[in-house]
Amino acid sequence: MDKRELTSILQDPSSAMRRILSAWSEVPILLMLDVDWDRGPLVLVGFSDQMMWPLIPPGSLLQLNPKVKTVATGSWSEFERPIYLVEYKGKFHCCHAERRGDTLRLISHRKSPAPPSIPVPFKEAKVRGQLTPIFKPLATRDSPSRRPQRPQNVRGRY
Repeated sequence: MDKRELTSILQDPSSAMRRILSAWSEVPILLMLDVDWDRGPLVLVGFSDQMMWPLIPPGSLLQLNPKVKTVATGSWSEFERPIYLVEYKGKFHCCHAERRGDTLRLISHRKSPAPPSIPVPFKEAKVRGQLTPIFKPLATRDSPSRRPQRPQNVRGRY
């Protein structure tokens, strides 16, 4: 990629590269010095991913621990429950998870406008690891982390 091509990509407001760099521009550089880079790679929550909102808003930066691939069982408070990165049919889900027999339930936050849970066959899903929040963007009127609009056909989620 030459300088001209990179410039045109960065000037295009719809380019994924520009959106990612815009999100990263809000991460305090001193915060990045405290990241344990040996623990695992960083994961950026998609700008339209509302599954873990408000706990993990869109645009949040998380660190993946790829050594923790087993879904834990137990009862937790809202802030203690593990969050996983689960791959299913080529899509990544940042969610709570629960295994019941041959089914893995991908569970959204209780206040999220996303469906409460998505049952998927355990053998087809890949738990990539457990996630730890590093940075959460502030919710402003035009940011993706703001309170999502409630869909017309969803009831009782707020």
